Parts: sequence; structure tokens; C-alpha cells
Amino acid sequence: MKILKKEGFNRDNIVSYGNMFLIGNGHLGYRGTLEEYKKEQMVGLNVAGFYDRYEDKWRESVNIPNPFYVEINNHNILKNKYISHYQKLDISNALFHRRTEYDDLVIESSRFVCFEPNNHIVFRYKIYLKKDKMISLKIGTDTDIYEINGPHFRSKNIDRVDNCLIFTGLTNEKKIIVEKNNYKFDRKSHVSNYKNGIFNIKIDGKNGQIYVFKCFSKIIEKSEDFINDVKYNYNALLNTHKKIMSDKWSMAKVTIEGNKKAQDAIDYSIYHLLILGNEKYSHSIPARGVSGQTYKGAIFWDTEIFMLPFYTLTFPNIAKKLIEYRLNTYNGAVAKAKDVGYGGAFYAWESQDDGIEACSKYNVTDPITNEPIRTYFDERQIHISADIAYGMLQYIDVTNDYSFLTSTNMLNVLEDIVEFYRSYSTIIEGKYHFLKVIGPDEYHDLIDDNAYTNIMVKYVTLKVYEIMKMTKGHYEYADYINFANNIYIKDPVDNVIEQFDGYNKLEDSSVEKIKSQLRHPNEYYGFIARNTKIIKQADVITLLVLLQNMFDKDVMKANFDYYYKNTEHGSSLSSSMYSIIASKIGYDDIAYDMFYKSASIDLGVNQKMYAGGIYIGGTHPASNAGAYLSLVFGMCGLTFKDGKPTIDPHLPKHIDNIIFKIIYRGKKYLIDARKGISKI
Repeated sequence: MKILKKEGFNRDNIVSYGNMFLIGNGHLGYRGTLEEYKKEQMVGLNVAGFYDRYEDKWRESVNIPNPFYVEINNHNILKNKYISHYQKLDISNALFHRRTEYDDLVIESSRFVCFEPNNHIVFRYKIYLKKDKMISLKIGTDTDIYEINGPHFRSKNIDRVDNCLIFTGLTNEKKIIVEKNNYKFDRKSHVSNYKNGIFNIKIDGKNGQIYVFKCFSKIIEKSEDFINDVKYNYNALLNTHKKIMSDKWSMAKVTIEGNKKAQDAIDYSIYHLLILGNEKYSHSIPARGVSGQTYKGAIFWDTEIFMLPFYTLTFPNIAKKLIEYRLNTYNGAVAKAKDVGYGGAFYAWESQDDGIEACSKYNVTDPITNEPIRTYFDERQIHISADIAYGMLQYIDVTNDYSFLTSTNMLNVLEDIVEFYRSYSTIIEGKYHFLKVIGPDEYHDLIDDNAYTNIMVKYVTLKVYEIMKMTKGHYEYADYINFANNIYIKDPVDNVIEQFDGYNKLEDSSVEKIKSQLRHPNEYYGFIARNTKIIKQADVITLLVLLQNMFDKDVMKANFDYYYKNTEHGSSLSSSMYSIIASKIGYDDIAYDMFYKSASIDLGVNQKMYAGGIYIGGTHPASNAGAYLSLVFGMCGLTFKDGKPTIDPHLPKHIDNIIFKIIYRGKKYLIDARKGISKI
């Protein structure tokens, strides 16, 4: 897929298209909205890593004023009749385009978020006249901002210097962000009036003439003079942007031969990963990317388990930035552990700029009564620390970057992650148990000895022991061996790993039955499913993916057969995990279907938008990354052995071949599922 294009206008698709046509650079994200839209249509210029709290509401990432507001009198697609309309996304170049034709004129616009310089977003708006007429339009900075839990600016000020508008916003947390919007008006137009960030423009329009307007927006997160501004040349900035995107695609491209539908889907998925990776910033990647404030703009385990492997294999410098974020928020993890009565480092389930837990105790609402309902994601999703340690250890193994390990606080972080689990555990009959936890399957809370959690903790502890032995000496950490080997792990029955203690005694049900019992379409499934075997997402299956060298194919098949029928896939993280295991056990059709579901999640207009009464819409970059993992680790069977990559392809009949590049321990490889592996 080089171009994603949607013809016509449907008011019901505004929110979905805002996600679908997103542009960004990992620091800034601009939703795929039209220029005449206002906050009611969820226009959003989102700044990743920049957070604020309004009163006692959830703290969230901040949207800032829209610098690209344009409306031509009587030419608003929300109100006025048009002849034709489309919007498209050039994913090769991360460019948004729009074209709308009316009986008297045509509007065309384009915009992109610069990768260099990082803090710029650029816009061009063209008007083609089909007849002589006077044109009246508004163009400028719309400060009436879409916010979920705002208002986030206690003060908003716009200074005008000729055709340049400088917005200065002071947040409730007394942080300052500045947006300098430099407008270039067509020389045949004139400003008739200006008020509150909006220029009123008049044009004595002539048939066949083209009128061009541009805006160059620069965003900085502190109050300072705008020095060293770039030279505002649209084509020069665009050419630089295209070159950077071309280089990114050269490394990240996955070629699927024989299936255009699959190729388009993985292209679109990789596009979203490319517009989220940024080597300059270490604020990590939120669960909804830069598509808005959903999930508080917070970072979850999604980043380490799903997205980090993609960047580690393709852009290790970006992967390092993602890990730096966790190292930088270590103090928040230590504080959280202490707050809930434990030692070590307990990382936030929903992490923001400081690593302090952003997850509330009432994380969903009853969609009928709108009453908040107590959840325990904040205190009992203890697997998060193991997930982060796993990501760090995988990065070190794939990159061989031991200097990063020893030159940062990573050793202390890993040590304190193990310490957290030791302090959390309960000793029963000589075994270490983890009680009242929540595993990846969030429909079952406050359960005991979740297999994913227990086995991941054991794995991480043993790996950290090896690291400590190598760097600090053997004897000081010998008790790690005793702890790891005595973590309670229940023996499988007929190769099936029980998801948690007591799971097998729960009520047999079906996904269809659970759905039929919902009181409201937006009701949280966990209210009904918790006493049944129906699970939200891959749990044991995710464990088999992450630690696949520990389990043979008989175990994989037994668990797939047992859990697949019980999985609702209520999380976008689920499909790719099932796809990978399906590939390994010969369930090729399911592997393909689950891959495609993961890859195409943001290409439709019927996405899951609510959990209870809480809006959860936005893009799904972890699902996009999961689609990549499905192809690379599932269908191609990529593994690493004796310091080299190896493959064991299991291509479904829908796909003739898969070709991609990776970087492993400083060397580049071309992986061809049919021809094998070669250095490049």
C-alpha cells in the first residue's frame, strides 16, 4: 500500500478517519481531520510525553491549539453540498492529502509532521477557482481544544507579529508550551480582519486562478526565544521529510509476495510504527501512539512486549530510547513499590513522564448508571515489571550492547525488579506464590498464581542472575537461584498450562453467550466473564510466544486448542500472539486470519471505542507491531542461535514468500523465507 484513499464524506466516520489518517513523528501527532473541523470532530495536535491534570480528573497527554484551521464561507463539508471529496494518506512519505470539489471551487490541502526538524508540522492549502467570485475565508489558530479531561491550559495567550501567531499556554501543572505558527498568505489575498488567532481573508477571485496558503508550525515545551528557526521553504522541508521516510522504509519494509491484501495491511501497520519511533526523545510510545489522549497518553507493557522487538531489529537507536524511558522512570517504580508496601521497583501499569502510577482505582464505569467501578489494574498487574525486564534483556541479547547495560542504571533496575517480586511473594509450604494478581487476561482479577506471571518472574530472575554473575560476581546473587527455582509453577495436565489457580474449575461458556448477556453494547465484558473460562486476550499463549524455546510443539498445540475457543480477543494485543503459535503448530489458516486481524485493526470504521463508559478509541500501534511479529517470528520462524539468525518458515497458502531486513548484533541481514538468510 502506497496510498490509503477514502472517497466521499460520511459524518459517522469522522472519528475513525481521524485515527486512520494520522500523521506524526513520535513526538507530535496530528489527527486525520479536515481543516474546517472543530473540537467536536476531535481535531487533535497531540504532544507525546507532555502531561497535565485538571482538578481531580485523570492526568493525560495534552492536545494543543490547531494551527491549521481553515474555513471558506459556504464551503464547509459538514454543512454544504459538495460534488466530490476524498482524503488520502501517502504512507510512503507520511503525507496527508485532502481534495473537495464544489460547484464553484476546489480545495486541496496537504500536511506532514517533520522528522527533521522534529518539532515542526507543515501545511499547505490550495483553492482552485472555477468561476469569478469574491472569496471570504478564515485561517488561523483554533485555541478551542478537544480534551477528554481538560481544560489543561489555565492560561492561553496569542501574540501576533505580522502574519505570525505565537501561542503560549500555561498548564495546570505550571508547565509552558509555545506554538509559533508562521502563516504565508497568497499575495493576491489580503487580511480584512484579525481576532483571537483567526485571520479573515478576502480574495477577489478569478476563474482559473490558484490561491495558496501555508503554515509552518513550531512547538517547544518551554518558554524561550525562537532562535535558529528553520528557513520556511515548503518544498525543501518536504524533500528532507521524504528522504528520511525513504530511509526508514528501506530498513523496515516487509515484502509479502502473492497477496496484495496482506501487503497493504502490513505496509499500513509498519507506517504507524515508523511515525512513532524517534531517536531524539525518550518519552516512549503510548498505547494509542500519538492519536490522542486515550488511556491518558500512558505507556503500558505493550511497548516492551510488542513494539520494542520491531525497533530492536530495525532501528536499535530508537529501541534504546524506549529503554531509556524506563531507566529514567525508575524512581517512580521504586516509589510505587513503597506506596503499596513492597520493596524494589514496581513499574506503573499506566506510566507517564515521571513513572508515577497514572492508573486510577476506578478505571471503568457502568455504561448504564455511569457509576465508577473499582478495578485493580493499578496494584495487581504485577507482571509489568517482568515485562520491562524481559524487554531490556532481549534488547541486550539482540544488540550485544553491553556498554549500555553497564554505563546506565540498568543493573540497579533489574536488581530491584527481582527484589520487588521477592517482597511481593508469599511463601506457602516452601514455595513462592504470587497472590491476588491480574495476568494479561484482565477479565479475571485478584487471582492466584497466574502462570504467565509466575513463569516470567522465574525466567527474568534467572536471566538477571546470569547478568549479575557476569558483571558483579557470583556469590552476592546466589539466592536468586533459590528464589527462582522455588517459585510455584503448577504442572500441566495433558500439556495444558492452567492460566491461574482455579481457572479449570470455572464455568464453561462461550464468547457468544457472554455477548448475549451484556446489558449495554459498551459494557465491560469482565463484569460478566470473570466467573467463566472466557478470557479477554492471549495469556498463556503470550507466555508460549515470549519463552517459546522452553516449550515444545505438543505443549503449544494443547494450549492453543484449549484457550483459543475461550478467547474473546477484547484486546488488540491478542490476535498476533495466537497467530505466532498457530504458525508453529501448523494452523496456517488461523495464523493468517489472526495476522490480518492484527494488521488491519485501524483500517476499518467499527473499532471498539468504549470500555464501560470510558472512551478508548485511537490507533493501535502494539497491534501493528504484533502483525510484524506474526510474520517475522511466526510465519518465518525467526530465532537466534549461536550468535546468528535462523529461520523455520511456515508460510500459509495465502502467501508465496516473505522478505525483510534485520539488524542483529551490529550486522544487517536480508531474510528471504524461500531463499534463506544473507548478510547485506
